[in-house]
Amino acid sequence: MTKRRRHSSESRPVIRFRSILLTAAVVAVVIAGPLLMVWKQAYLTSASLQITKMTDSLNVLTREITTLRLRCERLSSKDRIEHIAQTALGLDYPAADRIVIVTIPVETAVFKAGWTHELAAFIKKSLRGDRG
Repeated sequence: MTKRRRHSSESRPVIRFRSILLTAAVVAVVIAGPLLMVWKQAYLTSASLQITKMTDSLNVLTREITTLRLRCERLSSKDRIEHIAQTALGLDYPAADRIVIVTIPVETAVFKAGWTHELAAFIKKSLRGDRG
Protein backbone atom coordinates (compact mmCIF):
# COMPACT_ATOMS: atom_id res chain seq x y z
CA MET A 1 0.00 0.00 0.00
CA THR A 2 2.83 2.32 0.64
CA LYS A 3 3.92 1.82 -2.92
CA ARG A 4 0.58 3.07 -4.23
CA ARG A 5 0.71 6.16 -2.06
CA ARG A 6 4.19 6.94 -3.22
CA HIS A 7 3.18 6.49 -6.81
CA SER A 8 0.14 8.72 -6.46
CA SER A 9 2.07 11.35 -4.50
CA GLU A 10 4.79 11.39 -7.15
CA SER A 11 2.28 11.85 -9.97
CA ARG A 12 0.51 14.76 -8.25
CA PRO A 13 3.33 17.30 -8.89
CA VAL A 14 3.46 16.22 -12.53
CA ILE A 15 -0.30 16.64 -12.86
CA ARG A 16 -0.10 20.03 -11.12
CA PHE A 17 2.68 21.15 -13.47
CA ARG A 18 0.69 20.02 -16.50
CA SER A 19 -2.43 21.82 -15.29
CA ILE A 20 -0.43 24.98 -14.56
CA LEU A 21 1.18 24.77 -18.00
CA LEU A 22 -2.19 24.20 -19.68
CA THR A 23 -3.74 27.09 -17.75
CA ALA A 24 -0.84 29.38 -18.75
CA ALA A 25 -1.25 28.38 -22.40
CA VAL A 26 -5.00 29.05 -22.33
CA VAL A 27 -4.48 32.45 -20.66
CA ALA A 28 -1.77 33.32 -23.23
CA VAL A 29 -4.12 32.44 -26.11
CA VAL A 30 -7.01 34.37 -24.54
CA ILE A 31 -4.82 37.47 -24.08
CA ALA A 32 -2.87 37.18 -27.36
CA GLY A 33 -5.97 36.79 -29.56
CA PRO A 34 -7.49 40.22 -28.90
CA LEU A 35 -4.05 41.86 -28.86
CA LEU A 36 -3.33 40.46 -32.30
CA MET A 37 -6.69 41.70 -33.56
CA VAL A 38 -6.00 45.22 -32.24
CA TRP A 39 -2.49 45.20 -33.71
CA LYS A 40 -3.85 44.04 -37.08
CA GLN A 41 -6.46 46.82 -37.12
CA ALA A 42 -3.89 49.46 -36.16
CA TYR A 43 -1.51 48.22 -38.86
CA LEU A 44 -4.23 48.25 -41.51
CA THR A 45 -5.28 51.77 -40.51
CA SER A 46 -1.66 52.97 -40.68
CA ALA A 47 -1.15 51.32 -44.08
CA SER A 48 -4.38 52.86 -45.36
CA LEU A 49 -3.25 56.34 -44.28
CA GLN A 50 0.11 55.86 -46.00
CA ILE A 51 -1.60 54.72 -49.19
CA THR A 52 -3.85 57.79 -49.10
CA LYS A 53 -0.87 60.11 -48.64
CA MET A 54 1.04 58.42 -51.46
CA THR A 55 -1.98 58.62 -53.77
CA ASP A 56 -2.37 62.34 -53.04
CA SER A 57 1.34 62.90 -53.70
CA LEU A 58 1.10 60.94 -56.93
CA ASN A 59 -1.86 63.03 -58.10
CA VAL A 60 -0.04 66.29 -57.31
CA LEU A 61 3.11 65.13 -59.10
CA THR A 62 1.12 63.92 -62.11
CA ARG A 63 -0.51 67.35 -62.41
CA GLU A 64 2.87 69.02 -62.09
CA ILE A 65 4.35 66.78 -64.80
CA THR A 66 1.46 67.62 -67.11
CA THR A 67 1.91 71.34 -66.45
CA LEU A 68 5.65 71.14 -67.08
CA ARG A 69 5.18 69.20 -70.31
CA LEU A 70 2.71 71.79 -71.60
CA ARG A 71 5.08 74.61 -70.61
CA CYS A 72 7.99 72.84 -72.31
CA GLU A 73 5.97 72.40 -75.51
CA ARG A 74 4.97 76.06 -75.45
CA LEU A 75 8.50 77.30 -74.80
CA SER A 76 10.10 75.05 -77.41
CA SER A 77 7.72 75.83 -80.26
CA LYS A 78 9.48 76.75 -83.50
CA ASP A 79 7.39 79.88 -84.04
CA ARG A 80 8.31 81.25 -80.62
CA ILE A 81 12.02 80.53 -81.12
CA GLU A 82 11.98 82.16 -84.57
CA HIS A 83 10.20 85.21 -83.17
CA ILE A 84 12.77 85.61 -80.37
CA ALA A 85 15.67 85.08 -82.80
CA GLN A 86 14.35 87.75 -85.15
CA THR A 87 13.25 90.37 -82.62
CA ALA A 88 15.61 90.05 -79.67
CA LEU A 89 18.73 88.75 -81.41
CA GLY A 90 18.28 90.36 -84.81
CA LEU A 91 18.77 87.10 -86.67
CA ASP A 92 17.19 86.35 -90.01
CA TYR A 93 17.30 83.61 -92.61
CA PRO A 94 20.47 83.90 -94.76
CA ALA A 95 20.22 85.07 -98.35
CA ALA A 96 21.37 82.75 -101.11
CA ASP A 97 24.59 84.75 -101.62
CA ARG A 98 25.56 84.36 -97.93
CA ILE A 99 25.47 80.54 -97.91
CA VAL A 100 28.96 78.98 -98.03
CA ILE A 101 29.54 75.28 -98.66
CA VAL A 102 32.51 73.93 -96.77
CA THR A 103 34.30 70.87 -98.12
CA ILE A 104 36.41 68.62 -95.94
CA PRO A 105 39.68 67.34 -97.41
CA VAL A 106 39.89 63.56 -97.69
CA GLU A 107 42.91 63.39 -95.33
CA THR A 108 40.90 64.88 -92.44
CA ALA A 109 37.70 63.01 -93.12
CA VAL A 110 36.10 61.06 -90.32
CA PHE A 111 36.41 57.80 -92.19
CA LYS A 112 40.19 57.81 -92.39
CA ALA A 113 42.27 55.00 -90.93
CA GLY A 114 41.86 54.72 -87.16
CA TRP A 115 38.43 56.31 -86.98
CA THR A 116 37.16 53.50 -84.73
CA HIS A 117 39.82 54.36 -82.15
CA GLU A 118 38.76 58.02 -82.22
CA LEU A 119 35.09 57.07 -81.94
CA ALA A 120 35.81 54.83 -78.96
CA ALA A 121 37.79 57.63 -77.28
CA PHE A 122 34.94 60.08 -77.92
CA ILE A 123 32.34 57.71 -76.44
CA LYS A 124 34.59 57.02 -73.44
CA LYS A 125 35.03 60.77 -72.77
CA SER A 126 31.33 61.46 -73.12
CA LEU A 127 30.40 58.63 -70.73
CA ARG A 128 32.89 59.83 -68.13
CA GLY A 129 31.76 63.40 -68.52
CA ASP A 130 35.23 64.64 -69.50
CA ARG A 131 35.37 67.94 -71.31
CA GLY A 132 38.06 68.98 -73.72
